[in-house]
Amino acid sequence: MPLDSKLREQKLTKLKEDKKDNPYSYKELNYNNKPCKLPVYEIPTEYLIFNQYNGRIGTYVKTYEKQNGPIDASTDEGEGIIYDFLLESKKNRNLETQESIESNGQLEYGIVTKDGIIIDGNRRCMILKKIAKDKKQATSYFRAVILDDTLDNAPKEIRKLETTYQMGVDEKVDYNAIEKYLKCKDLNEDFSLEEIAKMMGEKDGNVIKRYLAILELMDEYLDNLGYSGLYTKLNDEKMEGPFVDLIGYLEKHKSGKNIVGREWIPDETDIDDLKMVYFDYIRGGYRTAHGIRDIGNPAKGKSFFNYKKIWSNFVENHFKDMGLINEESIEDYRKKFPNLSLKDLIDKRDRAWVEKTEPIFKRNFGKARYSLDNELESSLPIVLLTKVLDTLDSINTEIDAFYTEEVKELIQEINSKNWELKKKLGIKNGRNNN
Repeated sequence: MPLDSKLREQKLTKLKEDKKDNPYSYKELNYNNKPCKLPVYEIPTEYLIFNQYNGRIGTYVKTYEKQNGPIDASTDEGEGIIYDFLLESKKNRNLETQESIESNGQLEYGIVTKDGIIIDGNRRCMILKKIAKDKKQATSYFRAVILDDTLDNAPKEIRKLETTYQMGVDEKVDYNAIEKYLKCKDLNEDFSLEEIAKMMGEKDGNVIKRYLAILELMDEYLDNLGYSGLYTKLNDEKMEGPFVDLIGYLEKHKSGKNIVGREWIPDETDIDDLKMVYFDYIRGGYRTAHGIRDIGNPAKGKSFFNYKKIWSNFVENHFKDMGLINEESIEDYRKKFPNLSLKDLIDKRDRAWVEKTEPIFKRNFGKARYSLDNELESSLPIVLLTKVLDTLDSINTEIDAFYTEEVKELIQEINSKNWELKKKLGIKNGRNNN
């Protein structure tokens, strides 16, 4: 059972007194707006508790607390939950750090509050606990600076220190991409955009403003699925890119600035349709640079949204087909599978949805992509006509699917288009009248 706050503070105060002339080492940091060189102590890990609000595990904590309420890190249950979150986050990096600590000891010193809350070094402390547990050691020791303040009496200064060390430029690579957006939202309650930018090693407050806008779009996506606050759904490393792209697309299409080759002026409803279609394709797994950008990228004139006819056909087909998908709510899944965790229920629901929508997405996307290619090549009739001829040559007339009314109607339409082209060139019975 973790110690309570008062007892932790007593233990750390005594440790500092006992070792004041002989600390383990020193650590330089900027604290209370001035550079300091503070002593580092070897602290028994049972004197400390994890900080569940550190940036590394924000998605896990917020998702858990959305479902179950606040985590109390000072209880066995709370400590176990946070331990598991830290263990789950960045598994490969955890393994590397464990190997390093076992070979060389703890080289990076942490920071803890006066009453033993870990401000920097939660993952390292977790790994030290894990090593002790694996080796059946009675205790383990965490090397850290002990601040003169608690979170209660100096919340802003400690949060600033925490963010600088956790989310600064050198450390961001060690975090899930979504964590920085959540951190910005939390900090924005007490700090200005410029202050947050400085803490996080960003250029200026405009970067933070952008992060907040991206998180707002992510929140809308989760709300739309019925997954409000379940941020672990965004932990996939490929999830961030589409939202970063989409926020830019929406802004440019709304303003009409920096648009290349768009032939029409969409209204708010059209732009909202673009967003909702994009949400569906993100959920469907279209998350890489190739593919999904063809839907709305305004930069190079090579997206469905740039051409009114292509977009109208695409979005009409999309919403018509999606309207035929009957998806059960997460509550329906909970009733059908009461023994599954929420994560497993969501995964099951999403897999069923993808199975239903994958052929729809491929078909509609393929049609729109073909129309876009034709539009882009419209000034090159030889290329287009050659493509049409090659396509006709590739049709297999030996299968039953060829002999349908739909195929007959399409052939008649092709024949009509062919006749129109022949008339324009003065061709009759296969010969030029001239």
